[in-house]
Amino acid sequence: MKSMKWVMLGGALIIGFALTNVLQGAGKSKASGDLADPYLDPFAMSLAHRHSGPGMETAAEQGVTMAFEWPDGKPRAGEQSRLVMSVKDKGGNAVEQFDIVNEKLIHLVIVSADLQQFQHIHPEYKGGGKYELPVQFNTGGEYRLYADFQPSGMNELTRMSSVAVAGQSLPPGRLAASPERSADINGIHVEAAFDQELEARQALTLTYTFTDARSGEPLRDMELYLGAIGHVVAVDEGLNDYLHIHPLNWASSGPQAVFGVSFPRSGLYQMWGQFQREGQVIVVPFTVQVK
Repeated sequence: MKSMKWVMLGGALIIGFALTNVLQGAGKSKASGDLADPYLDPFAMSLAHRHSGPGMETAAEQGVTMAFEWPDGKPRAGEQSRLVMSVKDKGGNAVEQFDIVNEKLIHLVIVSADLQQFQHIHPEYKGGGKYELPVQFNTGGEYRLYADFQPSGMNELTRMSSVAVAGQSLPPGRLAASPERSADINGIHVEAAFDQELEARQALTLTYTFTDARSGEPLRDMELYLGAIGHVVAVDEGLNDYLHIHPLNWASSGPQAVFGVSFPRSGLYQMWGQFQREGQVIVVPFTVQVK
C-alpha cells in the first residue's frame, strides 16, 4: 500500500530571509549568545531532500510495490520477529538496484496505532529486491510500518503496511496537543518552535534549539545523525499522513536544526525529532494540533 507522503522541499517553502530571523533567535529561545548558523544558505536550501507523494510519482514509480511478510508467524510483543520486505516493479520483477539516502538503502519507521511507540530502523539488503531484519515490539496491538527507499533512477518512494502484534497492549490513551514543546534529555535542553500558527497546507518553519540543560549555553557540538543534524517524522492520528522531514541546515552542529514543513490537513499529529550528541541518539516527541 502506498502512503500519503508529502513533499518537504525546503526551497519552495521558505525564503532565506525568514529563516535567518529564526536562526537569530526570534525571541523563542532561552539560549544566550548568537544563534546564527553559517550552514543555512539559499543554495543548500535548494538541494533540500524531496519526498514524492502519490500524486507526484511517475507511472513506473506508481508500479513499484513492497510486500511485508512475517515468515515465522504473527509477531508477539517482547519477542523478535523476522520481517522480510520484497520490492517489485509493475511487471512483477524484483527491483534490485537502490540508491543510498541519508547513509542507508532503506529507512523503516514503525509506530503504534496510538502513536505512543516509535522505531526508526534499517533492514539489511539481501539482494534480489529483498530486505530483512528482526523486529521487536514492546507491546501488543496494531502498528503501522512506513518504508522509505529509492530505486535507482527514481525518486524516493514510501510504501506502508500494518500488522497486529500479539500480547498485552497498553490501555488506550487519548492523543492531545502537548502543552509544551521542550524536553531535557541526556543533559540537553531541547526547545521546538514554529514560526507561525499551525494551519494545514501552510509553509511553516520548525526550529529545534539545543542548549546545555544546566548552564543554558547553546550547544554547538551536535553530531550528524544519518547524514544530517537531525530528522523529524510526523504521523497524523489516523495513521494516513506520514511526513519524513529533513533539515535545511543539514550540515550544522547546532545550536539549532531548522526544518520546512507543511501539514497536508488539519488534525492532531505526533512528531518525533531525532538528534545525536556524543554518540547518543535522542528522540524528542511532542503532539501538535493543526487547524
